[in-house]
Amino acid sequence: MNFSVLTYNIHKGFSSNNRDFVLHRIRDQLRELDVDLALLQEVQGEHQWHSQRIRNWPDTSQFEFLADSVWSHHAYGKNAIADGKHHGNAILSKYPFSQWGNINISPLSFASRSLLHGDITLPGETATIHVVCLHLGLLGMERRQQLRQLNTHLQSVYDSHKAIVVAG
Repeated sequence: MNFSVLTYNIHKGFSSNNRDFVLHRIRDQLRELDVDLALLQEVQGEHQWHSQRIRNWPDTSQFEFLADSVWSHHAYGKNAIADGKHHGNAILSKYPFSQWGNINISPLSFASRSLLHGDITLPGETATIHVVCLHLGLLGMERRQQLRQLNTHLQSVYDSHKAIVVAG
């Protein structure tokens, strides 16, 4: 079973200093890498203010814009929701999901974090693979608790015949 995976925190499509909107460059780079699975963090599902003020803001969600015609299957899990905007994790896949879900792993009320879990069957394979995309918190205590939740979740779905990919 061979497949390629990339994980990337896209910072809501902005440069690290938040000055430049670089989502189009990110899409070009992802296309060039041509991976089977892209596990992305800080993906903007909607942002009404930016969509009205940023000249080249896409007409679709960022995960749909990035998926374009390369990754025809995608899952998105909202984890930070505010007035007129939300962002979260996304999995872009060349192969269909048999199922997917988003699980809240936020131990703190002021930080919204989740793990996005999808099951995917690769061509020519009979077993599905578990794919988990997560974005851990900033604080050590928060990360330890989130990793315990991840471990509990993986133990609940573990099957020795299935591969598990965790990224974020």
